[in-house]
Amino acid sequence: MNVTPELNEDSPLAQRLRGLSGDLTKSEAVIAQWLILNEATLGLETGASVAAKTGVSEITVSRFLKRAGFKGLQGLKEELQAALVNSHISPSERYFRLLDGEIGAILKRDADAVLALAHEVDKPAWPAAIEAIADADEVFVVGFQTIRGIAEDFTRRLSIVRGSVRFLSPHDGGLVEWIPSFRRADEKRCLVMVDMAPYAREAQPIVQTARRLGMEVVIVTDELNTWAARETPFAFYVTTKVDAFLESTGAMTTLMNVIIHAVAGKAPDKARKRIKDWPPIMRDLDLY
Repeated sequence: MNVTPELNEDSPLAQRLRGLSGDLTKSEAVIAQWLILNEATLGLETGASVAAKTGVSEITVSRFLKRAGFKGLQGLKEELQAALVNSHISPSERYFRLLDGEIGAILKRDADAVLALAHEVDKPAWPAAIEAIADADEVFVVGFQTIRGIAEDFTRRLSIVRGSVRFLSPHDGGLVEWIPSFRRADEKRCLVMVDMAPYAREAQPIVQTARRLGMEVVIVTDELNTWAARETPFAFYVTTKVDAFLESTGAMTTLMNVIIHAVAGKAPDKARKRIKDWPPIMRDLDLY
C-alpha cells in the first residue's frame, strides 16, 4: 500500500499565525500571509515597510501583531532570533540553506540577472528612452509568441500611469494604426518592443518601419540580440539563460516594471491622479 507522507514544513511562526482563533479580516489575512512568506527577511523590515508592502495601515499591522501575541514587530523579531539561537542556526545559514541544490542555483542566477539590470539603467541612453516613452502622445507596445504576454501586461500596467498606450498586433491589423493621421499629424509616437530568442522574423522590419515613420523606438531584448543596437540607441539587454530548461523571463519582467516606474516618475502627480480616477470607472463592473 502506498502511503502519501504528510507534508508539514510550516515554521513555528507560520503555525502560530495559521492557528489564530477566529476569522481573520481581509487585511489581517494579507499581513499573516506576507509575514509567513517573508519570514527569512523580516529582520530588515519596519512596521512602516510591512504596512507599505501589504497595502494596509501601520496601525493595522501593529494591532495584528498584538493579536498574534507579539510586542510589536520588534517583539516578533526577538522571538524569531531566539528560536534560531535555540536551534543553533544563524539567520543567514537558515536562508542560504534553502538555496542549495539545482533549483537554488537557478534562483541565484536569476537573481544575478535582475541585479545586472543596474548596468542597463545606468546607460547614458536610459534617461532619454524614458523621456521618449513619457513624452510621446501615443505609445505602441509589441511582443511576439511567448513574449507577447509580457508585452500585453506591460501595456496594461503602463496604461495605468499614462494614457494612450496600445498593444500592437501586426498580424491582426497589418500596422493600420500607423497610417499617417491628418488630425494628429504633429503627435509624437513611440514604439516599445519586447523580443527574445528565437527572434520574431517581423521584429526588425517593424522597428525599421517605425523609425521611417519618425517614431522613437525602445527595445528590451536578450543578451544575444545582435541587431537591436543598430536600429535604435534605446536598446536594453537582459540575461535570460540561467541553465533552466527554458529561458528565464524574470529579469525581463523586472526591467519592464522599472520602465513603468520611471515613466510614472516623470509626471508623478498625473500618474497618481490616474490611479485615483480608475476605481470609480470600473466600479460598475463589480470586479473586486
